[in-house]
Amino acid sequence: MEKRLHVITRIMVIILIVLIIVLAAVIFFKMKDTDKEKDDAKSTTDTEQAAETDSSVDNPTAMQAITDMQAGTVVDRAQVDPGMLDQYFVANEISDDIFQFIYGMSFVDNESIAREQLRYLKVLHFNYNHEVQVGELIVNVNIAEDVRNIFRELYEQEYEIQSMLLVDRFWTAEDNGASTDRNSIENNNTSAFFYRNIAGTDQLSNHAMGYAIDINPLQNPCVAYNEDGSFREIYTDMERYIDRANGEPHMIGHEDICYQIFAKYGFTWGGDWTDPIDYQHFEKNLG
Repeated sequence: MEKRLHVITRIMVIILIVLIIVLAAVIFFKMKDTDKEKDDAKSTTDTEQAAETDSSVDNPTAMQAITDMQAGTVVDRAQVDPGMLDQYFVANEISDDIFQFIYGMSFVDNESIAREQLRYLKVLHFNYNHEVQVGELIVNVNIAEDVRNIFRELYEQEYEIQSMLLVDRFWTAEDNGASTDRNSIENNNTSAFFYRNIAGTDQLSNHAMGYAIDINPLQNPCVAYNEDGSFREIYTDMERYIDRANGEPHMIGHEDICYQIFAKYGFTWGGDWTDPIDYQHFEKNLG
């Protein structure tokens, strides 16, 4: 009887040990599953946060409409959507605000061109610090679409233009506009429409009809000579940039992408003229 009791006791001890081992195993695997769920949850959260971060990088806060931005404003390049470039290159009719601003300056009463024949362009360009900047131009309606496309392609090439403002923003009210033109040039300003004569003549310039554009004029001077061989006009660093083989940046030549894009759209270049040689000047006269 005592021996049988001893056997039963041993069996119960073994059963208890087995139960303890099973319970420990259950607890262990339960804890492991809980840790895995926590890791999965953390991984999911990290992934979502990373996706949100990537999204904020890929889709930054949208830039306001370029028509609402002041010309000359430097914008955050990250806000420019490369897949929607057309919205940053626009040509519109001359608004009342713009017309009131230019009237009596670059635009005067005349019988050659009307307000309705002109278009006001807002575009993006890279300045000499390689920042993205808002530019403005007025051109003839007949070339407005070409000009819009040209400056979009120049932007895609990251071509640098120091300044692109209406010539009126450099107005001096002297010499019937001649000093204003010079002031714009001395500020290395790219410009287009300006109702004026060709310097030293009584003939209307193609700028007067909105068919001409001057690009980075200090690095691309208009070189004209008097009969005695002296320069008709002298601008800042002009002699430095007459040597077109010196390799200075921003100088336009046949190998320059600026020349190539303008030529692609049928513009002629003043750098191919003989007197004057106008390296800054592109024109397309469809009048």
